[in-house]
Amino acid sequence: MRPRPSQLMDHREFPVLYVDDEPDNLRIFELTFRRDFSILTATSAEEGMRLLNQNPVAVVLSDHRMPEVTGVEFLARVRELDPKTIRILVTAYGDVDILGDAINDGSIYRYVPKPWEPDDLRLTLRRAIEAYALECERSALLEELTLLNRLSRALHREMDLDRLIDLLLGATHGELGFDGAALLFFDKAADQLVWRGLAPDGTDVARRLSQIEISRRRAPEFIDSLQRGALQALRVDDLSRLEGPVRDWATEVSADEILVVPLVGKSEVIGALAVDNRSGGRRFGADDRTLLDGLAMQAVIAIENARLVDDLRTSRAQVLRADRLGTLGALAAGLAHEINNPLVSVHTFLSLAPQKRADADLSFWGEYHQLATSELERIRGLVATMSRLAHGGSEAPAAEHGLVDLGELAREVVSLIQREVTSAGVSLLLDCADETPNVLGVRAHLHQVTLNLLLNAVQATPEEGVVHVKVTPDPDDPKEAACLVVEDSGRGIPEEHLERIFDPFFTTKDPDQGTGLGLMISHQIVADHGGCIEVRSRVGDGSTFRVRLPVIGGRRADPPMS
Repeated sequence: MRPRPSQLMDHREFPVLYVDDEPDNLRIFELTFRRDFSILTATSAEEGMRLLNQNPVAVVLSDHRMPEVTGVEFLARVRELDPKTIRILVTAYGDVDILGDAINDGSIYRYVPKPWEPDDLRLTLRRAIEAYALECERSALLEELTLLNRLSRALHREMDLDRLIDLLLGATHGELGFDGAALLFFDKAADQLVWRGLAPDGTDVARRLSQIEISRRRAPEFIDSLQRGALQALRVDDLSRLEGPVRDWATEVSADEILVVPLVGKSEVIGALAVDNRSGGRRFGADDRTLLDGLAMQAVIAIENARLVDDLRTSRAQVLRADRLGTLGALAAGLAHEINNPLVSVHTFLSLAPQKRADADLSFWGEYHQLATSELERIRGLVATMSRLAHGGSEAPAAEHGLVDLGELAREVVSLIQREVTSAGVSLLLDCADETPNVLGVRAHLHQVTLNLLLNAVQATPEEGVVHVKVTPDPDDPKEAACLVVEDSGRGIPEEHLERIFDPFFTTKDPDQGTGLGLMISHQIVADHGGCIEVRSRVGDGSTFRVRLPVIGGRRADPPMS
């Protein structure tokens, strides 16, 4: 039994049990109070316990002197069965010790001396019933508060809007025990309510409800009242006074009452949470409204958070899509530029070829033909590189990982480019620390990174300049990573170019010296090995490229790219 504040004065809603081994006393008690209270009687403790197990009882009175157990012992058993039950001892004996012990250990709420006065006992029973009702109300509110807190935590943890709605409606219908529940959201124009979820779902009622249009055009009073933040009770008694769609809603549900609680957001009402008692039974009370108000408040916070997360996800997807389109545009523009230059030579050669058929021009058929052929090879190599980049190297067999000595690799690359170093007139210094740990990776790929960095450094360094290559353990974590450092004394990289040096086709070299893919490919290879490249540069002070590679290595690297 769950009392309501409006029912506290209706004392007949709360049964009273009187246990006494003398039937005359029970008869007198029943005749005296049956108009005021719902009376149950028992002639023994066993019969009294049986009635307590069969009926919810608010107050139990017991005579103290009974043949099998005393009244104090019986009331102690009642307390174990339901501590909320108000227990009153009726005794003709003024045994101070018995009464004191019974009151102190909580066995009885109070005692009534025999013979009792009807008016005094009537007042005592009323106060006992009110105490019981208030305790039940307190317990019910505490239970509802605990449930609401638990639901609130669950709602706030859920960031997916669809799952949040399912959780909210499931809890409203299942755990809170409402016969039906519905969630409606206003559209962007705030002129129409859109059915967002129904519980129980999958029924004919739910299907028909979802087809009812509740708009400002068809139900202006209902919409306006809801947007003012007013809770609305749709009662079957008022069916004729309801607007068309709202009347269809109430008729379809066939409930005595539907409570519609507005979902009040930060700046406006975003929708409504509705519950009904379609299975019949009592009307909704003040505590139901209080509970739904609290649930709606928490639901709004959770819904707005979920909507915000959804908007952020959408925005992030749009940014990523725009970023991909921008990257694709940069690739397309760079590729077009790189292909157009050599196509000029090829196009010129092919245009002049018909005129030169009978002409023994050695420079045209020799040098010019060789130039056109080399430019075609340049285009073919560029297209092959872009194809491997697009497929992540899937066209080539997966390369095997192994332990790589970066010092040995650096010495090999230095020997390989010695001709370019001599031609450029620069000095190349190499320092390899013996304690540098080997790294796990694809040797050919790391060879390509080293070659790209050294060639870039040599080309950026003026005559009589210095390029310094160092292979050392990582200063921050010497046992877990190794470093390859390439320093040059060249002109340096302008600050506005630093953020673009790893972009595809970006280069400050002359068109015949590079495609702008070397640093991009090097960056990808190092990232595939679980490492990173750091760049420090200032105009006039040269540049330093620092490659950090972990000893364990990263994910499986792609095949080398030229």
